[in-house]
Amino acid sequence: MIKEYAGPILDEIGEALKDMDYDVLWKMVAEIHGANRIFFHAIGRPELPMKNFAMYLKHFGYRVHVVGDVTCPAIKPGDVFFAVSGTGETNTTLNMVKKCKEIGEIKVLLMTAAEKSTIGDLADLVLRVDCPLPGVPSTVSSIQPVGGLFDECVVYALDWALRACLQERLGRRDGAGPMHSNLE
Repeated sequence: MIKEYAGPILDEIGEALKDMDYDVLWKMVAEIHGANRIFFHAIGRPELPMKNFAMYLKHFGYRVHVVGDVTCPAIKPGDVFFAVSGTGETNTTLNMVKKCKEIGEIKVLLMTAAEKSTIGDLADLVLRVDCPLPGVPSTVSSIQPVGGLFDECVVYALDWALRACLQERLGRRDGAGPMHSNLE
């Protein structure tokens, strides 16, 4: 059964990511690289790959925080808020983005499947992946359960594309970095 699904699912991922805007990726790299600190937020399944990406940045020496963790400090001007919201309408995320705008001088980066959204309208940079979600039009169809393709695209867009761009910017080829855990 896995053989019947593996190929089509990989094809879906490729189709969803083929038009990803690499100019936006490089702009996100610049914002992340120039930020005092980077705060990450997602709800549900996209939270896991987002945390994975945040950990890579930590390993590379960036000051990162995941919103909701007990050690997360207050966000301040000069920081970056990086959110993942498939629809771009997640209420909790929207409220956080509004708070960032209220504080001022905080760059908001968004990864979403929505071409147009409330959070996207407030964000400074929007990385869109073409995935079907309820209420979100897409040119890509999926054989997977609702949201599955978006979840996978979060993994590939953050872990492969954005992390690769950051590694190139830092001149690093390995995935570890100077801050990788040494208590393992």
